[in-house]
Amino acid sequence: MGIEIHITVPHNLTELSLGSVEARFRSLAGAFGEISRFYAVHGVEYSTGMWAERVADDWEREWDRDFYGHVPVSFDAPAGFHFCFGPHAVSIHHYTRLGVFCTEPAIRQSLRSLTYQVVGLLAGDRAIYSPDDYMIYDMVMEGLTFAEIESRLLQSGLPATPFAEFDARQERPDHHYYIDRFEDFCETKAA
Repeated sequence: MGIEIHITVPHNLTELSLGSVEARFRSLAGAFGEISRFYAVHGVEYSTGMWAERVADDWEREWDRDFYGHVPVSFDAPAGFHFCFGPHAVSIHHYTRLGVFCTEPAIRQSLRSLTYQVVGLLAGDRAIYSPDDYMIYDMVMEGLTFAEIESRLLQSGLPATPFAEFDARQERPDHHYYIDRFEDFCETKAA
C-alpha cells in the first residue's frame, strides 16, 4: 500500500465522448507505451491501447450531485491511467507510488513527459502533482478552474520546490503539491 500520484491539468474540451477523448489523446500512444514497458520490466502489466468510459451509473449512486453540481465524465486510459473530467480541469490518476515518482528519475520523467503532452493537447501550460488522497480531486469535481485550484493551494501554503521535498512523508501540509511549469522541457524544445 502507499499513496499514489495524482495529476491535475486545465482542460478546454466541450465534447467528452469516448470517441472524442480517444481521438484527442491518440498522439500519446508512445508515451503510454513507454510507461507500460517501464512497469512490465518491474512485473506490472498494464493495457497499452484501450480507452474505456467508466459508466457513471456505477458510481452515480454515491455521487452527491447537490454538492458537486454534476457527475464527472471519467475514462480508463492505457497504461493504468484514469482520467476524470470536471467542468474546467481534469484529474489524472496513476498507480505510481508518490515516493517512487519523487525518487526514481526514469519513471518521473516518463510521467512528466506524458503530462507535458496532455497539457499541450488541452491548451494549458502547467500541471499540479499531488498525493491521491489530497483535496485537489474535490476541487476539480466542484468545478473550480485550474487557476482557482492553484490560487486556493497557494493560499494554504507554498508548493514543494524540488521533487524530493514533495514526498508525502513530509510533515508540512504545504509540501503536498508540486506545480510543474515544465521549464526543462521548454528549454529542450527551444534548443
